[in-house]
Amino acid sequence: MTRLQTPREADLLVWLGPAADTCTPDQLEAVYAADRAISRRYGDSDQAESALSAAVQVILGDATVDELAEARARARLAEREAMAALSGAIIAAVQAGESENALSSRLGLPRDTVRKALGK
Repeated sequence: MTRLQTPREADLLVWLGPAADTCTPDQLEAVYAADRAISRRYGDSDQAESALSAAVQVILGDATVDELAEARARARLAEREAMAALSGAIIAAVQAGESENALSSRLGLPRDTVRKALGK
């Protein structure tokens, strides 16, 4: 006997689009279970959308956990490199006479972050 779908499960089928037509019943159940767990973890946020997208990729075999871990490592490296570049720019701006407070306000950064970039 087929069970009734919840409204959220119906929304997920729409969200999946054409991929829903190729899912096995077990895959759909795995997507529904992942959605429930992700909703508990992230609520209704952009992070929930990213988490569900990754879960579906793994469930459908379009990505692996290892591939997603490698993508995260690349993103963290890019973030560190971007912060180093910003630190250099902050150093140059302060040397050119801009105040820490002005930089903090203009860049939307906590003053502690500006001071850390300056090595203080």
